[in-house]
Amino acid sequence: MKLRKAWAVCEWLSPKGESRMGAARTVRGQAPLYRRGNRAKRRLGAKLGGEVSLVLLFIIPTFLHAQKNDTLTPLRDFINISSGYKQMPLYLELEMKNSTNFITGEDDTSDVNGKFYLGNENSYVRFGEFEQVVNDSLALLVSDELQQMILYTDAAPVVKKMKSMMGITFPDSSIRKLAGKYISSVKELSKQSAMIELHTRAVLYGTTLPKETIELQYDVLKKMPQQVTTLTRSLLRLDSMQYSQLQNEHDVTDSSLQLLTIEGSYFLIKKQFTMYLYKKIEPASATVKVPVLITDRIMKNEEGEYVPVKKYESYRLTQNE
Repeated sequence: MKLRKAWAVCEWLSPKGESRMGAARTVRGQAPLYRRGNRAKRRLGAKLGGEVSLVLLFIIPTFLHAQKNDTLTPLRDFINISSGYKQMPLYLELEMKNSTNFITGEDDTSDVNGKFYLGNENSYVRFGEFEQVVNDSLALLVSDELQQMILYTDAAPVVKKMKSMMGITFPDSSIRKLAGKYISSVKELSKQSAMIELHTRAVLYGTTLPKETIELQYDVLKKMPQQVTTLTRSLLRLDSMQYSQLQNEHDVTDSSLQLLTIEGSYFLIKKQFTMYLYKKIEPASATVKVPVLITDRIMKNEEGEYVPVKKYESYRLTQNE
């Protein structure tokens, strides 16, 4: 609205706008202003017009710049809320669910609970049946089902992976790069919670649907995430028999399964969902201690080599430099 008003003033001060003003005066039986011969008035009008135009020259770019910056606010809030809590020490409980509208592999669906104890010197994660135990120099991955351990002598990559398991992450968190990739918006859900929505500018081929959608629901007062849901869309090619079968098996009004033809080929729009449900986020304290240390799983033998402790001696230990 402000931009329209500024544009209207520009039009009014332009020669076209001036002739409009003259025409309006002519209708009322008066001579147009620029024909009255009053040079002083014309000079005053030109001066005022020049000054107003000069003011607008500074105001409009400033307004446009402010308007552009405003569109970055949801992205900035998204990054701060989704990553701000990942500071050590920290205790976190979450549930991660994978689901889809069309199963093509075992990884499409899962439901895993995770507990994260992140200390300044030692950290421990229990994610499903896997354990990750970390100190300042070593990291140990343990699988109870496989009865295997992998020891990493460089803990940094494991810590990075550990944090990525705590929710959505962006390889490049530059605001402007994200703004070039996503369209963002904010939706108020209640007095206590709101949702930031991100939609990729890139659309799925043959459709107007964004390739990816991310929804972050958060506590407005605490600025803490409550739930993050990602939706990734992809095209799954079908043959004519599969296409006909799916058409017959599913109601055409069923929006969960979308079939389409593109240039004579048959496709299904596969939707892959990943949801992070945050159950507890709190700083580590004396009441929340790291429950497992690396020395609880492995030790050095007489030769100086790492081996499983007696309780885990049936586990196979391999070392990854």
